Amino acid sequence: MASVELPPKLARMSRGPLRLLGWGVPMGPLVLLRTRGRRTGLPRTAPVALLKFEGRQWLVSPFGDTHWVRNVRADGRARLGRGRRLRPVRLTEVDDDRAPRVLRAYRRKFRIVPFVRDALEAREHHPVFLVDPEP
Repeated sequence: MASVELPPKLARMSRGPLRLLGWGVPMGPLVLLRTRGRRTGLPRTAPVALLKFEGRQWLVSPFGDTHWVRNVRADGRARLGRGRRLRPVRLTEVDDDRAPRVLRAYRRKFRIVPFVRDALEAREHHPVFLVDPEP
């Protein structure tokens, strides 16, 4: 299964939040997700929207099996935050009855963002990850 590439316009647009979050600037639900590259082992960073739902934190990939999703599947560990304050977390993919509920909550919260809305409508599969603190 090949990784999904972000649309070129969105990939260019993500540079701004990536830089601002790297400087520690708060951007609402956006945080940096730092994973280890599944092939190179090098750190890879992407801006993601953190969803708080039912007392837990969740990550959803509206674009399907992106590079960060595949990196997380390979390792399960990551770091979340902004600036130099990245906390270690464990990400667990869920595909049970919680996934559709989380996806509905994600759609409700982020439907105002046009590229997220379009991606959610265009794809059938949206990986959902439960965020837990690293023990």
